[in-house]
Amino acid sequence: MAIIESATRDALLVLRILKLIPRNHWISTPEIKQALEESGYAIEPRRLQRILRDIHRCEDLHVECNTAGKPYGYRRIPDTDLASAKLTPQESLLLRLAEEHLKYQVPARIMSALTPLFESARHALNETSAASKQNAWMQKVAFVPDSIALMPPTILMRIFDSVSEALYRDSKLDIEYQNVSGECKKRTVSPLGLVQQEHRLYLICKFDGYDDIRHLALHRIKTAEVLDFAADRPQDFRLQEYIAQRHVNYSNGGKVHFIVEFTNPVTKTILEETPFNRTQTIESLPDGAWRLEAIMDDTVLLDGWVAAWKTTAGIRRVEKKPIK
Repeated sequence: MAIIESATRDALLVLRILKLIPRNHWISTPEIKQALEESGYAIEPRRLQRILRDIHRCEDLHVECNTAGKPYGYRRIPDTDLASAKLTPQESLLLRLAEEHLKYQVPARIMSALTPLFESARHALNETSAASKQNAWMQKVAFVPDSIALMPPTILMRIFDSVSEALYRDSKLDIEYQNVSGECKKRTVSPLGLVQQEHRLYLICKFDGYDDIRHLALHRIKTAEVLDFAADRPQDFRLQEYIAQRHVNYSNGGKVHFIVEFTNPVTKTILEETPFNRTQTIESLPDGAWRLEAIMDDTVLLDGWVAAWKTTAGIRRVEKKPIK
């Protein structure tokens, strides 16, 4: 039995290493070792070198080794799996645009799971060729965030894997969590959902022994173990309904009848092109200004919009009437 368990662990380790080896660019042995450690796999350098040597020698695994310098580099030979399926120029361009957008939204270690697909898109677009029309396309499009581009927090891949598995299995989690004050606590939680808010990922969950719902930032979870116990999931809980009730959008509480008067005609054009929602109306006033009215969630994001546009839009009046 011990021999079988050892063989299983070795096989899983090899699979994990293969998953880390990219296509179309090299990854060094130290980089693989660091990625393994971040995923919870501690391994001696010499053992890793032996495994990589055996992987390279196995022709069925399609991994090549760059021995031109040290440390050695490894990469998968292109067109060896499903991620290398032929993509049309339109599909490749769409994937590249998605990558440019997601790199500001998703932690780097999580993005690595999509790396093979993005590399296939780059390969299909021949981005290494300066003369290619596809490469020229990528110089003509760009993603510009409408907020300050912060770097995403570091989330250990083993934490993300455990949380994802527990959500999929509807199982409880044993976690160690460090709150914003730096205090570490161990809790058993029932995961209910995973929400991305700008650059952060939050686990929506219930603590054992409590009925209220908590939001835990994934980057503050230090350990996570999936348990063989069913999660205590409220029968009436629906994640989308929970979000719609303004629990995760910086809510000040409830909805408001939002009224704003402004004098800049450019602002009128922009708000007509991209309205707040379907309740929005814009009325011309006798003195040449405009009044916008809409039913809005009362959030700090709305307050931030007013503060950011106050001067540029020529805002002269703002009113928020609570809706009961």
